[in-house]
Amino acid sequence: MNADKTIFYDINTQRDFILPDGKFHIEGAEKIVPTWKALTDLARDQKVQIVCSVDCHVPGDPQLKSWGGPYPDHCMAGTLGQQKIDETKPLNPLMLEDREYTPDEIKQILDHDGEIVFRRQQFEKLADSAHPTAILRLVLRPYRDIVMYGVYTESCVEREISALVGLGPKLHLVRDAVAVIGGESPIFHEKLQQEGVDLISFDELKLQMLN
Repeated sequence: MNADKTIFYDINTQRDFILPDGKFHIEGAEKIVPTWKALTDLARDQKVQIVCSVDCHVPGDPQLKSWGGPYPDHCMAGTLGQQKIDETKPLNPLMLEDREYTPDEIKQILDHDGEIVFRRQQFEKLADSAHPTAILRLVLRPYRDIVMYGVYTESCVEREISALVGLGPKLHLVRDAVAVIGGESPIFHEKLQQEGVDLISFDELKLQMLN
């Protein structure tokens, strides 16, 4: 796997999901923090581009319990819980919202040499947001491999991967760097493999990146 042709895709490595006192803590997520740190360090050491997808909710979001939804209030805009954990915190982030961007802005995004962060208000895949999806496609165009990891609910991972399948690059899921509600599921992994996703361990990834 060539570092110049590989992009890392960090999903939801945010405090509310990972820390034990988080608003939507996923059991066991805190145990994966060292691996997420190792992935982030590997990307920085090898000068691999990192793209992030993060939850960012606002009052009135129908997905949240306070407004009649099924999920606990979490990752609220402006709160500490919405921030990424220290181990994966971007050094030079460019935050993207669900809005239209001018050609000049898009050029600045594509030229950005730090992390590109897509904010998601709801659990829908990025493909449901036309303009950010178009930008994501442009960001991914030069790459052959997408390495995915982070905090997954079955809802998030399926929709995130569906947004990326068929864009061109090969998808690799770091299986020991994901947190899934209810723990690992062989059926879940089988479904991903049927969609063409390569399941890989961090050690296997590191060997491929450094050889």
